[in-house]
Formats: sequence, structure tokens, C-alpha cells
Amino acid sequence: MKQRRKISFDVETNHYLIDYMNEHHIRYLGDAIARICREHQTLKDETQKQIVPIPSVEEMVEVISERINQLMETERLFLRNEWFCMEESMKRSMVEVFEQVEEKQAAKRGELVAAFLERYNK
Repeated sequence: MKQRRKISFDVETNHYLIDYMNEHHIRYLGDAIARICREHQTLKDETQKQIVPIPSVEEMVEVISERINQLMETERLFLRNEWFCMEESMKRSMVEVFEQVEEKQAAKRGELVAAFLERYNK
């Protein structure tokens, strides 16, 4: 069922409609406008289908919290590993220092014993 309407267009819109009618071989202006409206509605419907729904605040908070937890766990493991390496390095360094101190003390004891024996022998 069609309805009759009295409409007016600016010059640019009128030229567009005439070009559209010629391009699509449409005889009546009302048919051209109806076709343009249907194409517009179809395009609008397709666009609506393509729009990704926006997640709720709760979903976003959950995803962000999960990601933060993953990052914190990664950092915790990294720091634990660094701490372990630093601890091992300090142990090695302290063992080396103790060995050097022990060698120096042994050398001093040897010098003292040698000096004592030297005086004893005189």
C-alpha cells in the first residue's frame, strides 16, 4: 500500500535522486526514495549485527583483575629467582673471603711458629 506525500528537496538532493533513478533505471521518484530507504535500512541492520557488544563493568573488572594477578605472579617469580641468585652469589663471595682470611691466618701462624722456633733454636 502506497501513501501520497508532498515533499520538496534542495537542488543537490534533487540532482542526486535524478542520477540515482537514471543509474538504476527507476521511472518514479517515489520508487527511488523507497529503494534508497530499503538500502539504508539493510545497511543499518548489517552494521548493527557487526557491532561487538560492550562488556559489562563486572566482566571488565574480572579480566583486568586476572591480568594484574598474572603480572604480579610473574613479577613475584622473577624477584624470587633474583633473590635466590643474589643469595647464592653472596654465599660464594663469603666462602671466598673466609678462605682468604683463613689462608692469611694460617700464614701468620706459620710465621709465628717459624719465629718461635728460630728464637728457640738460638
